[in-house]
Amino acid sequence: MDNKRVLIIDDEVDFLTLIKKRVESWGYRVITARCGEDALEALDTTSPRVIILDYMMPDINGIELLRKIRKTNKKIPVIMFTAQPTMKAMAEAKELNIVAFIPKESSMVDTEKSLKMALELIFQNP
Repeated sequence: MDNKRVLIIDDEVDFLTLIKKRVESWGYRVITARCGEDALEALDTTSPRVIILDYMMPDINGIELLRKIRKTNKKIPVIMFTAQPTMKAMAEAKELNIVAFIPKESSMVDTEKSLKMALELIFQNP
């Protein structure tokens, strides 16, 4: 299970807790961060295999954080969540080589299904 480490970055505590519990229930080890600085530290200290990243955060937006991550790690798979999906956000995220862009506003069942499928694809194709 240690090779199934997932870093989840989101400033919304309730959403972070919910997604963490779901992803853990699927057999993954979850590390969480609530801001960009904590995320960068967790990335360095825990070596996750996948990042699940919120697009909108108060200290740094997901795109800027992803740009920082890509400076040192170009290949780590990233799944991005957003409460406000826009064409601009999706285009920026795609430029930075994300695996999936999942709207938070979709039903939780759809969100879980999309997230689970993306994680399964990533871990099946290391």
